[in-house]
Parts: sequence; structure tokens; C-alpha cells
Amino acid sequence: MLQHISIDLGLDDLSLLDLRDIDPPPALGANLLMVIGTARSEKHLHVSADRFCRWLRTTHRLTPYADGLLGRGELRLKLKRKNRRTRMLNSVGASDSSNTDDGIRTGWVCVNVGTVEDGRAVPHEAVDLKDDNYVGFGGENSGVKVVVQMLTEEKREELDLETLWSQALARYTRRKDRIAKGQIEETARSDHLGHPHLNASSSTLSLAP
Repeated sequence: MLQHISIDLGLDDLSLLDLRDIDPPPALGANLLMVIGTARSEKHLHVSADRFCRWLRTTHRLTPYADGLLGRGELRLKLKRKNRRTRMLNSVGASDSSNTDDGIRTGWVCVNVGTVEDGRAVPHEAVDLKDDNYVGFGGENSGVKVVVQMLTEEKREELDLETLWSQALARYTRRKDRIAKGQIEETARSDHLGHPHLNASSSTLSLAP
């Protein structure tokens, strides 16, 4: 998948974040692997995301969901309208200097790939809901969820997802270490209190002439 994103789609500066152990899990789901890549332009961003989703459907029979993606027809129509507006302004010697959102410059597409089980991609429907030990919404899944974040260079610098998640991982690691240290100390105290004969022997020795 990384090879397809880098070579076939042409995204640059790929980064892989392993968020499988973080607790509580991210809003995108537990057992998460996140891939971040940079698109060369807004058009390249949407075209790459669209081709990536099509590749996942045809090659791996997945049903990916792309948040922020403009479809081929929608993107073409918006670009056509934008170019028409630019030509009209140029014809009267004016330029479009407004920062109005034209619906094209999203700068960010989040592709929810699906779940990887034992190194193989499996559809979302392959979730077992028959486990009596599971309580809650959805299904219990031991696979790894994969999410691909595609951003323009400007948007990637603005959001800085690598730093955001690296800090979250560092906080989780520190908290886990504190909990583990506390459990070790508690076990040591329990072991000490669980041997009263040691304390009795000590008292007997101290009272001996």
C-alpha cells in the first residue's frame, strides 16, 4: 500500500504513525496505523484520493470512506467555474483577491482504508458480532485499522499531525510507566505484609537477652 501511495499516486514525505497501543484510543478507532502523505497541489490531492479509493475497491474489495474528497465530476465543475470567474475578472482588469472559500481548497482528505487482519485487507463487514463476551456498539475486531491522511504541503505544516500524535504517544507512555511502577510497589508491599512470620521472628530476636 505504501508503495502504491508513493510511486503510483506520487505523494511525498510519507510518514507512518503506530497508534495501536495508545489508550484511550483515537476517535478514528482502536488498533490504528496512520499514514501521512503530501500532495503537490489541491487537484493532485483529490485525484490521488479518488484513485486510491478506487484501487482499494478493485484490488482489495474494501469499502473505504474518504472525508473531504471531491468527486471527479464535482472537482471538474468547481474548477471550471473558478476558471470562468478568473477570466471574467481579468477581462475587466480586476483580480480575485478575496479569501472566500471556493469549495475546492480543502487541503486535506482523510481516507479510512479498513481493517487489516493477519496482514491481509478484509472488508468492514467481516466483523463477528456473535461473541457473548462483547458488550457495546459495533463489533470486536482484533485487526489493525488503517487511515491515510493526504494533505497539501501548506495544510500539513498548519496541522502538524506528526507532532500532535507524537506528543499524545509520549503522554500515554509516561502514564503507562507510572502505572506499572505503582503496581510493582503495591506488589512489593503486599508480599511484605503477606509474611507475618518474618515480622514475628524479628520481634523475637529483638527481645532476646
